Amino acid sequence: MAFFFWTCLGLIIYTYLIYPFLIITLARLFPRKSDFNENEFPQVVMVISAYNEEAVLEEKIKNCLAIDYPQERIQFIFGSDGSTDGTNQILSNVDHSNIQVKLFPEREGKSSVLNKLVQGIGEEILLFSDANSIYKSDSVKLLTRHFSDPNVGGVCGKLKLLNPSGTPGGEGEGLYWRFENSIKKAEGIINSVISANGAIFAIRKELFELVPTHLSLNDDFMITLQILGKHRKVIYDQQAVATENSSPDMEGEFARKIRISSLNYSAVPSMLPLLHPKYGFTALSIFSHKILRWMVPFLGIGMLVTNLILLDQGGIYPLLMAGQVLVYAGALAGYLGDRIFDNSGPFIPFYYLAMVNIALVIGLWRSLTRTQKQTWKRVPR
Repeated sequence: MAFFFWTCLGLIIYTYLIYPFLIITLARLFPRKSDFNENEFPQVVMVISAYNEEAVLEEKIKNCLAIDYPQERIQFIFGSDGSTDGTNQILSNVDHSNIQVKLFPEREGKSSVLNKLVQGIGEEILLFSDANSIYKSDSVKLLTRHFSDPNVGGVCGKLKLLNPSGTPGGEGEGLYWRFENSIKKAEGIINSVISANGAIFAIRKELFELVPTHLSLNDDFMITLQILGKHRKVIYDQQAVATENSSPDMEGEFARKIRISSLNYSAVPSMLPLLHPKYGFTALSIFSHKILRWMVPFLGIGMLVTNLILLDQGGIYPLLMAGQVLVYAGALAGYLGDRIFDNSGPFIPFYYLAMVNIALVIGLWRSLTRTQKQTWKRVPR
């Protein structure tokens, strides 16, 4: 029982603290030498799948046309996935030679729309984006410069979340993304990012494979896995920035996390071949950053139960039990602060961490029972 307890505790500490510390330290000790050509401008197509995006679509179109990149070398393709609001009308009114529009009458899900939009594209670089992601004007240049290195298969930019309403959900999400971005940066320096963000993600067109649509999957994660499976690298450029507004409340963020968790669990069969030792650091990163992270709620339950059983042994176990109680009490205090005062104060990290792990449990159930739909409804931001 003691062995089980310390194993659960050790794995949680490893995935949340030791692994990030290890790779960030290694990245600082062995920084990657920049190998890119600032003056090369490959042909780029930005692909945007949209469903009921009338609130943000006009701003996105203006943002696309304001991007600092040779206009003859960039195109934008918008696909409406059976939208029922004003999305189709906005897109139908677009009249610009650099923008193509495809309106799909039936809603099939983002992966299906991306597959259809990409077919027939002959340009060198695909750039995946979201309708609510606003790019800094130089982001495309910063992303594409890395493709002068033939070993680079994809480049992930930095998603910066804005929290104009100052909500606990937005603040917690911001903390999470700052943590994740620091890990992505280090992974990209040492070897490869293992999970790019689909809001600002460029890849070589030749490496794109159709995203499976018979299962509910996270398309940007699957595309990353496809690139890694071909022994190409995905790197992270923190200077290439896209911004989005964070979730307005924790309920919206909770629903989003459940959906993402379910889609990620469904990708596990595609991840397993990459755990082979021949993939080296990629295998270690997938195990440490993804698989163990997704196991945390179950490791936490195992740690709690075994700690209760071990209490009568005295020693350090009562102190560790008290520590667990404080963590759960902090999460509860954050929840009550959010519900009553709309402010979780210093308890936001505990509250957000608890929300993420509860979402993982629900997401696993939806994945196993295949009750997670491929179609999505964007959380208002």
